[in-house]
Amino acid sequence: MAIDPRKKQKQLEKKAARRKAVHAARKTTHAGVIWSTAKQLAVAVSSPIHECLVPEGLFEIGIGNVIFSRKLPSGDIGASFFLVDVYCLGVKNAFFQVMTETAYQHRVGRLDGEERLGSVDPSCVRKLVESAEGYAKQIGFDPHPDYRSARKIFGDIDAAICPTDFTFGKDGMPFFVSGPNDTPAKCKKIMDTLSRRFGPDGFHYIVGAG
Repeated sequence: MAIDPRKKQKQLEKKAARRKAVHAARKTTHAGVIWSTAKQLAVAVSSPIHECLVPEGLFEIGIGNVIFSRKLPSGDIGASFFLVDVYCLGVKNAFFQVMTETAYQHRVGRLDGEERLGSVDPSCVRKLVESAEGYAKQIGFDPHPDYRSARKIFGDIDAAICPTDFTFGKDGMPFFVSGPNDTPAKCKKIMDTLSRRFGPDGFHYIVGAG
């Protein structure tokens, strides 16, 4: 059965927004002291890598959750989640969170059931995420505001050693698929940007009505 890219995008964006809302409502503590996100990230970056996951069909679906996680000294997992649109907009959502290993496994298990996550070398995860962001930047789109913070999880991982070459867009063109958080005004702005750069026939799109 063919994948409906707009339906898939809507499902993924809604779930990413819910996860981020839950994360924002929680406070992470260590020895009774509330730690800032910056402090948590500093600890995570110096911690060993736990796992790096990418949807196996990412370039067929066009959008999916990419996860880079590290095991903290406390036993908790510090993970950055990136909602990556490889067809057009790059990093549509991003955040870093510390959680218990049980909570982390539960979350990954849910995502795996929807996206068939596969383990990927850390260098290739970094290359994928940063290349998607770079592609989107080239065609006029900035990453999610929290990307700059979430990407710090990569630390000193060298993306250059990844042998995989990633090709973005679809059939040689950007392919914009509107999501549930893309208002009519935002869709128009995206379409106008694509039209100015590529002309009316230089990109693909699916935009929902209403």
